[in-house]
Amino acid sequence: MIPQKKLHDWYQIHKRDLPFRKKKQAYPIWISEVMLQQTRVNAMLPLYEAFIKRFPTPETLASATEEEVLAHWKGLGYYSRARNIRKAAIFLVQNYNGAFPKDLAKVLQLPGIGNYTARAILSIAYDLPLAVLDGNVKRVLSRYYGYTKNILGAKADSDLQNKADEFLNIDHPGDHNQAMMELGATLCLPESPKCLLCPLTDSCFARIHQKTSEIPIREKDKKQIQLSAEIWVLFHKESILLVREPKMRFLKGMFHLPYGFTGEIPAEAYEPSPFFLSLRKTLSDPNPKPIGQFKHTITHHKMVFSVLSAPLDEKVGVEGLTKKFGIESKWVTLSTLDTEFPSSLASKVKKILLYLEL
Repeated sequence: MIPQKKLHDWYQIHKRDLPFRKKKQAYPIWISEVMLQQTRVNAMLPLYEAFIKRFPTPETLASATEEEVLAHWKGLGYYSRARNIRKAAIFLVQNYNGAFPKDLAKVLQLPGIGNYTARAILSIAYDLPLAVLDGNVKRVLSRYYGYTKNILGAKADSDLQNKADEFLNIDHPGDHNQAMMELGATLCLPESPKCLLCPLTDSCFARIHQKTSEIPIREKDKKQIQLSAEIWVLFHKESILLVREPKMRFLKGMFHLPYGFTGEIPAEAYEPSPFFLSLRKTLSDPNPKPIGQFKHTITHHKMVFSVLSAPLDEKVGVEGLTKKFGIESKWVTLSTLDTEFPSSLASKVKKILLYLEL
């Protein structure tokens, strides 16, 4: 039996019962694929189901405000993905009556949709013969073919895409792509792969040559960047200040608590904003003491945030500062902080504030 047929038969028996696999519809497949880019399935499922319940169609997503979409994205991180899916939904509604075009080049024009996501949507929803390449598939293909170059290297995606195209089951491309991803997620694991249960074990190079612990080769170029930061909770009575700064390294386009990196700054992109520096100068205590600290990670950035708090007698001074620097601001309550600032940063700050109230 050819390997593709073995893989297809295995998938029909062992595939997980996931909500976005119920129907071959492009919209829920698209949302699920974008959510899964940085999140494990078990963590993503309740967030996916809540998101689809609120935005069941491209039309409902396109008509929602950015703030509402971001609020329903909370817990998934990497919020540019949420902004992009809203922009893409608007584009679909305006140009294709809310439906996905059955053309790879046209789908790649949509905001936030790259080669993998476009191929996944078109193959799974429409059975177009397009092979996908994500992290799991790269691992499966590297082991199966004995690919011994760095899979994070410049040529790897091109090399492995060619192998994915060659290995594609053109009779069942959607199921094949899902089977490859499922195999990488459940059996062909980074460590301790379950080779005896794998449908491709008889023809897998790495299994035959006992090299599953050596393949794939992953050599990261980027080193971890260590950062220290301050994040400020400015109270006026029961209100807390949020700002939206246009040129931030992180949290772009999002209302957030005022923050800035301190200490040793590794590059200009991490310099605290003029607004943040001016804000600190306006506060009465020149050496404020943190009310708490927490760690936070974004991609290869390891951050330690000091949480500082200050009461304001009036809003006028701070609001004058935001106007001076052309920064939007709004006032929220502690109970709505993590809704208005939909990031795990807000949840971590709120946890500290609530602990101090006990």
